[in-house]
Amino acid sequence: MVDKKRLLIFYDWFFPGFKAGGPIQSLTNLAVALIPEFDIYVITSCRDLSSSIPYPNVKVDSWNDVQLRENPNLIKVFYSDKKNLDKQKIAILINEITPSVVYLNGMFSYTFFLVPLIVLRKFDRAIKIVICPRGMLKKGALLGKAFKKKVYIKYLKFSGLLNTSYWHATSREELCDINNQFPSNKGIIIAGNIPRKPLSSFHPIAKQVGELKLVYLALINEHKNLLLLLQIIQEIKSGISLDIYGPVVDENYWRKCHRLIEEMPGKVQYKGPVEPRLIHDVLERNHAFILLTKGENFGHAIFESFGVGRPVITTHYTPWQALHENDAGWNVSLESRDDCINKIDKFMQMPQLEYNKFCLGAQTLANNYYNKLHTNTAYNKLFS
Repeated sequence: MVDKKRLLIFYDWFFPGFKAGGPIQSLTNLAVALIPEFDIYVITSCRDLSSSIPYPNVKVDSWNDVQLRENPNLIKVFYSDKKNLDKQKIAILINEITPSVVYLNGMFSYTFFLVPLIVLRKFDRAIKIVICPRGMLKKGALLGKAFKKKVYIKYLKFSGLLNTSYWHATSREELCDINNQFPSNKGIIIAGNIPRKPLSSFHPIAKQVGELKLVYLALINEHKNLLLLLQIIQEIKSGISLDIYGPVVDENYWRKCHRLIEEMPGKVQYKGPVEPRLIHDVLERNHAFILLTKGENFGHAIFESFGVGRPVITTHYTPWQALHENDAGWNVSLESRDDCINKIDKFMQMPQLEYNKFCLGAQTLANNYYNKLHTNTAYNKLFS
């Protein structure tokens, strides 16, 4: 039997975590897809986002054999207490694994991005380094803490830490973002995000004219724009409900949202974070998914909604465009509340047969995307 290559992944959060959103799903799906070709190792935190308690049933600061979903093959995950993960420890772990490829995710983590880069520069043997920004180089993403990020990116450019690194772009837009910030690079390969497989058929839900059950499923912060959505829902007097799912990552922003929610009892409910295994059930209980985001690198929750046959209302700042042309929902303008209200009202006034057409269009969009993925070809090229 030919020995498989060893792929070492660094990221702040990984399975069974879920509160950090899409990147965890991207990495989990990637690991499942690549298990046949690679021995996969992950170094990550022992806690979920904003949690002070380690994951249950994991050995902290040790290697764990982990099964991802129904896949029978195991991967190795080192769940670290961050305070113990210094340069020396990371060097020891890399020496233990002897990886062919190290895959760094995100850009702004000291422990799981910058420190591994510094450590890897001192290794004599050739280890391929691949960096995936995970949308962090988007113009909108760089606006938050803009000065610090600008200084940090300048440091990365002039330190030489990235000179031998390759880049993974998940879309043509991200390729442009990488080239804009790091025009001198060793190479960029596009390999699309790997989503969860869509359902084989969607389960219909009863839809009456003049009613609409919406669901929001995302992190709660200014970037996801829940406050604007609540203001819009407040303007719609009857026939609508909104269930909100997702972890609070910006307490000040959440307080503004919570005040509005309290003004709409029975109409809007906050139901907390939801585990990935329950997402399909949550989406299927509602007529449509809504996310007035300021920008998504992929939008796993959007895709999951398509995958269960639920149409989507979202902005023009995601990869999911021309939704109405595909009978899968609507793209709305953030600059026009009237546009958002109009599109919500169109769904409210839909009778069952027309609504069913949008459910089918949503699932068709998901299946078409998933069936066109050449996952193994693209990622084998990336990690070869």
